[in-house]
Amino acid sequence: MKRIVALTIFSSLLLFLGFQLVPAAQQQFPGLEEQHTSFFKTVTPQEAQNLIKNRKDILLIDVRGQDELNEGYIAGSTLMPLWDIIKGTQRPPQNKPILLICAVGGRSLALGQLMSKNGWHEVYNLKGGISAWKEAKLPLEY
Repeated sequence: MKRIVALTIFSSLLLFLGFQLVPAAQQQFPGLEEQHTSFFKTVTPQEAQNLIKNRKDILLIDVRGQDELNEGYIAGSTLMPLWDIIKGTQRPPQNKPILLICAVGGRSLALGQLMSKNGWHEVYNLKGGISAWKEAKLPLEY
């Protein structure tokens, strides 16, 4: 029960922080607000697994921090912490389809919405993040 309460509080905090980061992140993507030829979709873990299987060109970007990887990560994913993207020290390519992954889906949702409004053409968000991926009993690396 304590774990559920802690996870709920942590999830709420991450979601809140994710939406607080959007204005700050927009400063890192100046002049792109007018580009709206994009596709953004939140997908279930099963849909994400199908994308990974069928779309060999899709990039899996894990926006969690290094310290969160002990919870497991999806094979083939690249760690690109949200803060590094916000600061501009890392930048996902705009010309490839991207599946964003985080712990519970909040950070990746906020970033995906931001990216789709700023020139990224095809962005997917893993609904429920790694937590939902685990619940679906899909494979993880450790």
